[in-house]
Amino acid sequence: MRARAPRLLLLATLALPFVAHAQSLVEFYRGALESNPVLRAREFGVEQAKAQEQLAASRLLPQVVASANYYWNDYREAGLAARQYDGSRTVLQARQALLDVASYFKLQSARYTLAQSEQQHEAARMTLAGDVVERYLAVLQTADEIENVGAEKEAIESQMKRLRFMRERQLVKLTDVLEVEAYYQGLLTREIEARSAAAVALERLRETSGLAAERVAPLARSSFAPVSGEEQQWASDAVRTNPNLTALQQAIEAASKLVESGRAEHMPQVALTASKTNSDQGYDNRLTPPYSVGTVGVQVNIPLFEGGRVQATVRDASARLGIAREQYEGARREVERDTRTAYLNARASYARIDSTGAEVHALENVVAAQRTSYEMGATTIVDVLIAQRRLFKSRSEQFKARYDYIRDFTTLRVRAGRLTDQDIEEMDGWMARGR
Repeated sequence: MRARAPRLLLLATLALPFVAHAQSLVEFYRGALESNPVLRAREFGVEQAKAQEQLAASRLLPQVVASANYYWNDYREAGLAARQYDGSRTVLQARQALLDVASYFKLQSARYTLAQSEQQHEAARMTLAGDVVERYLAVLQTADEIENVGAEKEAIESQMKRLRFMRERQLVKLTDVLEVEAYYQGLLTREIEARSAAAVALERLRETSGLAAERVAPLARSSFAPVSGEEQQWASDAVRTNPNLTALQQAIEAASKLVESGRAEHMPQVALTASKTNSDQGYDNRLTPPYSVGTVGVQVNIPLFEGGRVQATVRDASARLGIAREQYEGARREVERDTRTAYLNARASYARIDSTGAEVHALENVVAAQRTSYEMGATTIVDVLIAQRRLFKSRSEQFKARYDYIRDFTTLRVRAGRLTDQDIEEMDGWMARGR
């Protein structure tokens, strides 16, 4: 009776977190979208880029400045008595750029930078979704390992109890009993490691999602559709739609516009100006009757020489453009490589689902045959233990193949820039719902 107590405790522990009121994959994903600091930082990055765009646009919009001055004056002139008087001057000035090519290109650059920030935010969302799926599956995989070790322990406990009974009657060798007991102790060690791994996996899921991970819905689906399309098509699509690559393309455009802006610093700047002045003081604040003057004009600024600032600005922008192009090329190669790798891994994992299933079925027959042979004295208990170990390891590999397929499928869609909220909801439908 005592031998069954640990198993009952194990089953009760597993049943609580993974069946009753289980948390879904979508819940963890939504929690991550709301609270993940990396994604939140990207959202602030988008807001910052919007502000930078508005700053760049302001240079081309009307500028209006109002100023007011109050003065107290002590006027002294040779041969005349000193006079003290106060006065005031108010000025309203307006300016509208008519020709400012440098500022125009800076505005274009800021708009590309905004698009870059938006693509970086989307890339961060996809990466976060992939992390949530990966860590969710890690929790499920550790739970399966605990369950698998528990089932293996149950089988060994039954054999150990039977062998001890037979040893008391001198029907089996002492070495057979010792072999089984040693094997059982190894399972206890594996169980400790599996439970520790499960706790770590739950904590990593909590870190990513911001939710206390306690009850996780297990995988209910055992068969999946194969990966569609061809390897080359996935790689081509990834280069075209991966948000990180798109962001780097926007960075190239932004840098290109800054080069044009730097070159345009040599061009004249033309602006329409208007002002209205009201004052009761003249030149050097000399006392005059109150007067008002309105002015409308065109202002032309022609840069001649600024100590090499313009040339340095162009060289700096050109270097940034070169860096952006090289960064894009490096990222493109990496994305294409990762996409091809994920595609091949997904195809292999899909094939492993069927092959491990067939292996489990075959090893179940092997274990049955070994047990029969042991009963007849044709094999040793070690042979039975080896067959059982191969069977339970094969079952673990069968579960792992399913999780690996989902991981590789998710990675493939992340690299190709195709992982959407609907994909997460579809994967969530593969999980068992808690009651």
